[in-house]
Amino acid sequence: MDNELQLYKKMQQGDEGVLAQFFHEYMETLYWRALGFVKDSAVAEDIVQEVFIRFWELREQTEITDSVSGYLARAVDNRCRNHLEYVQVRKRYEQLHADDGEPVDSLPEEDEREELRERVRRFIDSLPEKCREIFVLACVEGLKYKEVAERLDVSVNTVKTQVKHAYAKLREEFNDKELPLVFWLLSMYMPYIE
Repeated sequence: MDNELQLYKKMQQGDEGVLAQFFHEYMETLYWRALGFVKDSAVAEDIVQEVFIRFWELREQTEITDSVSGYLARAVDNRCRNHLEYVQVRKRYEQLHADDGEPVDSLPEEDEREELRERVRRFIDSLPEKCREIFVLACVEGLKYKEVAERLDVSVNTVKTQVKHAYAKLREEFNDKELPLVFWLLSMYMPYIE
């Protein structure tokens, strides 16, 4: 494990060879783990690839203290849960539109999703600094309130209050039909880059 963490430090400094080494070592195990969750081989492959992409992109901000394999397994689990949530969000979204008598094929087209993504980014940027920091860690990165509190050296109550404040503003900014998609975007496709 110590050797694994030393290798990770090298990857944090930009060593792509270490990323390739981790990929070859853990990819198959992570694939089977994802497949157990999502029951679809193509989705499982995509999830593992996305996890490794984010693993590389966020390497400078991500501190791993236990093990790389444990970190990657948790990331895959979270991604799988997000995917399953997305499936549920899509059903709810389609049901909302079906109730309106609108034709429903699927979620909005990519350009509409990108526009919504940009609005979500602007919303996050508009939050006060401490609120934004807490919101990103808790609601975008998926850390537990206690983990956020420890990382930022604040109380759990402060985290709860700031998240509640951010969600209230979120509900002011987006309508009821947009909110399910906004929540999905936050958990699935909004790696927040400062």
